[in-house]
Amino acid sequence: MRLLFVIHQFFPDCHSGTEQYCLAVAREARSRGDEVTILSLHWDHDRDWPAIKLFEQPYDGFRVLRLNHWRRINANDVLRDYANLHLDGWFRTVLDDVRPDAVHVFHLRQLGANLLGVARAAGVRTVVNLMDFWFLCPRFTLLRSDGALCDGPPDGGLGCVRCHHPELDGQLPMDGAPLLTSDPPARLKALLDRQPLLLRALADADAVVAPSNFLADMFGKNGFPRERITVVPYGLAPGRIVPIPTTRPRTPLRLGFCGVLSPWKAPHLVVEAVRASAANVTLTVHGNTHESMFADYIARVRAAAGDDARITFPGPYGEADAAAVFAGIDALVVPSTWYENTPFVVLEAFAAGVPVLASDLGGLREVVRDGHNGLLFRAGDAGSLRAAIERLAGEPGLYARLQPAAPATITANVDTFRTMWRD
Repeated sequence: MRLLFVIHQFFPDCHSGTEQYCLAVAREARSRGDEVTILSLHWDHDRDWPAIKLFEQPYDGFRVLRLNHWRRINANDVLRDYANLHLDGWFRTVLDDVRPDAVHVFHLRQLGANLLGVARAAGVRTVVNLMDFWFLCPRFTLLRSDGALCDGPPDGGLGCVRCHHPELDGQLPMDGAPLLTSDPPARLKALLDRQPLLLRALADADAVVAPSNFLADMFGKNGFPRERITVVPYGLAPGRIVPIPTTRPRTPLRLGFCGVLSPWKAPHLVVEAVRASAANVTLTVHGNTHESMFADYIARVRAAAGDDARITFPGPYGEADAAAVFAGIDALVVPSTWYENTPFVVLEAFAAGVPVLASDLGGLREVVRDGHNGLLFRAGDAGSLRAAIERLAGEPGLYARLQPAAPATITANVDTFRTMWRD
């Protein structure tokens, strides 16, 4: 089959979980003889290029088309996040060039959900992987600006104003006038139109996939037909983690955090829990400590760790080092305060035989089963996390009872996708 994968950012510049999963699916499809082309938004919107530029930049042997467009073409930043009609013709050009049997969408942020309608009009099957809550939430995390959880746009989207665009509070939406301006009424109109438009666009897809029942149910609560969503739990590529023989648990008990050092991933909680605990443990915080987007937050986390010799920040690690990182820890801590779907780091930990201490939120509750392959604690509660750490470090026989099982494989995922691509 000829396949076109569409994503909002891609390697080598961007390599978060969404990009990793897209690449893993592409590799598995290629191993079965499929011809995979990847279309990615190019990240540098302000470079002195033509207003819209489509170019090739291969990666890992794949043909990768990069689409760059000026932000100033669509001055309405709220609308630009989800609708860019000036890209429709360029996408049709890609479809004419690739002639795919199916388009598999991993993310459309800054590209626009209108591309789904373009594919449908061209008679191409489309599959959408819901990787987060972008189709529901302009922040994509369902986290309010004050850190509180949200269940979807309240009050017909008006509740998103004070949360995401407080500068628009008190404005009146613009009806019947051009939306491609930065005028406050136009931006407010785009914000209020966002969810209805995106859910209608999502309905254009031939198949919709969610990695967890929680995510699928959340879309159902927000007006998208739940029966249209197929739950396909994330799988790992074969050999992604080859366990290194290790005797666990060790003394002191070795805890690890692995991931982006962002407020909603909440490494501050495990730092606070360890600092407050008298348990015999160490904590290694793996993540990029020089991430400019979260510089202030990371500085606060490191300051909270202080001079505690039990807590170290070795920085990020690459895919080739993952097995060694997991061999060096006895338990992974995932203290996220947002509705995680299924963090790939949890699957990697299970593949390495490492139990997980996780927040009792979202999709985490589906993969981390309390007392079986890890422990759950109250989200956002450092005291609850400290109690879980002390229980794991001190309760006789508990660690031995935690038996992480190997997760699903990307092979099984692609088996399911192939029926969607063909049907």
